[in-house]
Amino acid sequence: MLSYGVTDIQTKPSLIKAMDIGEIVDKRKHITLGYYISAKYESYIRPIIDKIDREEKLDKLKRLKEHQDLEFAELGVDDGL
Repeated sequence: MLSYGVTDIQTKPSLIKAMDIGEIVDKRKHITLGYYISAKYESYIRPIIDKIDREEKLDKLKRLKEHQDLEFAELGVDDGL
């Protein structure tokens, strides 16, 4: 996979058209900002992204429910005094 700098893409936007898959990096900060994947691969990647998205949402809901359960448990103890 090729890496593309943000500045390179800004100065030459036609790089996006030539890319299939690429890593977008900030060379000054030495960090990866994300990945570019051409739309022609969407049918392969979309199911994976959807699955990850569902799993993340379920995990957030479970953590929220656990947090709310703890809050209600604390309220129940305080109300009994």
